[in-house]
Amino acid sequence: MAKQKMRIRGFTLIEILVVMVIIGIMLVSVAIKVFPDERQSLRLEAERLGLLLEQARDEAFLSGHSISWAMQKQSYEFSSLNAERQWAPITNNQILRARPLPAAVTLSALSINQLPVDLNTRLVFSPSGLNTPFTATFAQHGYQISLQGDSVGRVKIKDEN
Repeated sequence: MAKQKMRIRGFTLIEILVVMVIIGIMLVSVAIKVFPDERQSLRLEAERLGLLLEQARDEAFLSGHSISWAMQKQSYEFSSLNAERQWAPITNNQILRARPLPAAVTLSALSINQLPVDLNTRLVFSPSGLNTPFTATFAQHGYQISLQGDSVGRVKIKDEN
């Protein structure tokens, strides 16, 4: 019987390097999804709030009752006028419920009708559908983003950086 040579074949250095590069790319993409940078998280919060403000505008128009938005330290809430004509937080609506701001996000400036106002001033959405234009600027670790609402309540997002 002839002796057969067994040849053991392993991976080449190139094959190992290609696999390592693919694994590295996958790890980076997962890290970006799991740990978004501060600009992304600030923009995401601005988009969320912009949609909520447009929802408040629609709700005011459809219900025939004024709805307001106001900041409370590190959170914000939507309110409606009660029978005594006082602003009361909306508690029976999952969309317009009070929400906290993410850590390190702050309201840095608020202007209504192009005039700077106190940061605790209520932004009121009228049932008529016509609203006062506003700009709310949020900041996080040196990044700024503004929400700009027009007279019909459409909200645009503008990066300040």
